[in-house]
Amino acid sequence: AAKKKNWRFTSCPSTSWLETLPLVWAPRQLTMIDIGCNKGYTSAHFFSTFASQLGLNVKTVHEAVKQRLAGSKFTGGACGVCGDCNDNIPPPTPPGWPVPDVHCVEPNPSTFDLLKNTRQVHANRPGGGALADSWHIHNLGMAEADRPLMFEGTSSEKDACQNAGQETCSMVDEHSKTGVGTVTVTGSSVQSFFLKNHILSTDILKIDAEGYDPLVLEGAYPVLAAGKAKVLLFEYHGIGVWKMDANSLQAVVEKLDVYGFDCYLDGSPELTRLTRCWVPRFEFRWWSNVVCFKRDDTGLADAILNQHATFLWQ
Repeated sequence: AAKKKNWRFTSCPSTSWLETLPLVWAPRQLTMIDIGCNKGYTSAHFFSTFASQLGLNVKTVHEAVKQRLAGSKFTGGACGVCGDCNDNIPPPTPPGWPVPDVHCVEPNPSTFDLLKNTRQVHANRPGGGALADSWHIHNLGMAEADRPLMFEGTSSEKDACQNAGQETCSMVDEHSKTGVGTVTVTGSSVQSFFLKNHILSTDILKIDAEGYDPLVLEGAYPVLAAGKAKVLLFEYHGIGVWKMDANSLQAVVEKLDVYGFDCYLDGSPELTRLTRCWVPRFEFRWWSNVVCFKRDDTGLADAILNQHATFLWQ
């Protein structure tokens, strides 16, 4: 509990701001791109906020994942490292909201199969049929450009990329040659992904690339600069390419400010503002989550600032 009151403790984001969106945005069909979808909890939270009638939420996803992984050595991780299955289920969706489009991007082939099974389980249930056409699941890696990408587990979890739902399957620059199970998948930039899937814009772009978020952001900057995303989420870390001096959180936040985004550490319960409030101790290079809101005519950025934000220097 003490950690959750610390502005630095954003390893497991609260995403309390998500419930503000139906109050600010007028009903319309929304789009989400969930990069690093893993077991699908973030996608499920989005669906349960804007299409609760489908019956897909973090609790039902947990049940489907547990059943699929029954008997495997990873059954105990079905809830997610942040206990995602214990998140609160949002209130019923207000009338008038069409079923959103969600693109779920997952590089681990085993987890990709797990996600397809979860979608099928829910689509077969009463009221869930629309998920077959609205939850798009892609076996794909994301980086700064279109190129083949290698993924491996850590030295302590060498078979992470062979186990469905394991969260330590991460991009690598070259094969480690230590007996770690490596998978090679098709890679894409966010910009190319938009073009190939005929996506004009997205309301939420989430990036969880296990330390390689700066590469994914590099491929997303043309989309962000063109105003084609309203909310951006990404992980900040001290592993992968985040550990390189050239990839600083300050540089990313300042670039996103130019593109019209206000960024915050996604804490519980408050958001700690980064944009135009930068202090050196924000560059702590530890597992954290950042959320950014587009300053536009919807009033979303102002609503977040007024309802959820706190300032470190207060």
